[in-house]
Amino acid sequence: MSRNSSKSGTSTTLLFDVWLVTHLTGRLLDDALRPTGLTGDEFGLYSLVYARAPVTPTQISRWTGMAPTTVSGMLRRMDTRKHLTRSPNPDDARSRVLRLSATGLRVTAEAAAVLDAVLARLHEVLGGHAPAVRAGLHELDTALREMLDVAEPFRVAPADEMDGLPAVAYQGERLSRAQVSEVRAYIDWLRVRDSSAARKRR
Repeated sequence: MSRNSSKSGTSTTLLFDVWLVTHLTGRLLDDALRPTGLTGDEFGLYSLVYARAPVTPTQISRWTGMAPTTVSGMLRRMDTRKHLTRSPNPDDARSRVLRLSATGLRVTAEAAAVLDAVLARLHEVLGGHAPAVRAGLHELDTALREMLDVAEPFRVAPADEMDGLPAVAYQGERLSRAQVSEVRAYIDWLRVRDSSAARKRR
């Protein structure tokens, strides 16, 4: 996975670099989320179920590239914690669709609040490099999905959808397209208002 260089010590490949960053990220998330009882991997799955509910185990596996057995094991842990609800799939009587329970939603919100502070610190450490880092991750995500034939809708955002800042957290029911447009318009108005106020204070 890595290549040794007699001239400069150790030279690594892209795959080794990704492996290393993956484990460092996991350590950061696990340490931060420990008080909530979730791991970083679990929070990712909770977030996916929250964002795309109702969702099936097959969809989770297809969107993330996780093995079905891995998905099943994580979902069993969610069931044990009573963080998940299952109901008949209207499109397939043999399967069930998944949603977070009220307790699962509460835990997800608590974990998201914890990670808001971690994300803010990460942006601080990265300085102005966060957009470039995410742009690189987008390219890597695109390449890996092509090689593995992993479906969307989840993927690293392209550069023109990034502003390098943490997103606003929202834990209610999924908004319609019209409601999302209205929220974005309001956010744009807030930015214009605050920018105008800042100019007046100068």
